[in-house]
Amino acid sequence: MYGHGHGHHHHGHQQPPPAPHDQTLFKILCRADEGYCVTVRHGAVVLAPTNPRDEFQHWYKDMRHSTKVKDEEGHPAFALVNKATGLAIKHSLGQSHPVKLVPYNPEYPDESVLWTESKDVGKGFRCIRMVNNIHLNFDAFHGDKDHGGVHDGTTIVLWEWAKGDNQRWKILPWGDEAYAPPQEHPAAYGYPGPGGSQQQGAYPPALEPGYGYGYRPPPGGPGGYAPPHHHHQEPGYGGYRPPPPGYSNLPHALASEATVRVYCKADEGYSLTVRNGTVCLAPTNPRDDLPYWVKDMRRSASIKDEEGYPAFALVNRATGEAIKHSLGQGHPVKLVPYNPEEEDASVLWTESRDVGKGFRCIRMVNNIYLNLDAFHGDKAHGGVHDGTSIVLWEWAKGDNQSWKIVPWCKYKSTAMQASICNDLAS
Repeated sequence: MYGHGHGHHHHGHQQPPPAPHDQTLFKILCRADEGYCVTVRHGAVVLAPTNPRDEFQHWYKDMRHSTKVKDEEGHPAFALVNKATGLAIKHSLGQSHPVKLVPYNPEYPDESVLWTESKDVGKGFRCIRMVNNIHLNFDAFHGDKDHGGVHDGTTIVLWEWAKGDNQRWKILPWGDEAYAPPQEHPAAYGYPGPGGSQQQGAYPPALEPGYGYGYRPPPGGPGGYAPPHHHHQEPGYGGYRPPPPGYSNLPHALASEATVRVYCKADEGYSLTVRNGTVCLAPTNPRDDLPYWVKDMRRSASIKDEEGYPAFALVNRATGEAIKHSLGQGHPVKLVPYNPEEEDASVLWTESRDVGKGFRCIRMVNNIYLNLDAFHGDKAHGGVHDGTSIVLWEWAKGDNQSWKIVPWCKYKSTAMQASICNDLAS
């Protein structure tokens, strides 16, 4: 999985070889200026002048999920984990938005921290792009010549491929100098040095205490590389779990929100629900708490997809969990604890324009080409059934990809009216 060592064999009276390195350390550099490397500064991912002694420029390329998780072109997935902080680079909200940093759990295949490299785009450089949206690439923001080039602090965002040198990257092993004892970091960076006191600076704003400032994976390859346990934290969600008080497990901030029903054109008698930790369809039952969802629109004014549609989260009333993006086409969506105060692109969705009779696609905020899909729920595959899985799929004009999100009160009102009519007719 990881390479080992850059030590050399010595002969004669030369000094003994240095101890092998625990894990290979990588640098990430951009063709726009190869004298700069990707680093962490004040909780952000930026470029800085290359310094092999700076641990914030040292990255682990975790390939443990690469055999199982690949992008649509078949390129293997990896995570980029910072040595100094233990944080992984996470997908952004979409084009022009900066990438983020989150605590990393190597055992959890979290698509929002997985990336792939493209084919060679010139002189050994490649694009680094989202595993579930290969059209959004690492981009040194305004690092092209037209905007003045790269500088100390250039932000890393995501952008569609524009053939710019500021979108071409290499992930290369550091030389032996990077494995020397760490140097003190200047307080101007806002961090304490790896061996220094906290008086030198503050923790990076995005760093979760307990995830190990100066985190280093243990030696031993695949068996190691586990961050310390900290209150059963989940990767990328700040370890948030809604407290028991309130409406079921729903966060307090959503307790007063109206609930919605989510159903599919393939069979309007079924509703989106939660079963055994998965999202699926089941026959509509208003007495069951699990088909009730809250459509959290709190970020709709500030976060929109590339077509301008507002973002929302779908949070289950009974479990307090939100529907999360999947690893890509054909993969089932997931459920994760929801923190309404956290801006997390991986739980945000948008609705498309009307695709017929008021139905719409529900798609990722940062990849509108992947839609909720009732797997094999189309007529050709036998239609919807109790337990039909919900995956992501490119638009195929199927009824199993056309959805409505409507208030439950409308369903109950209609059902009540039908019941009254039946009573009068009998």
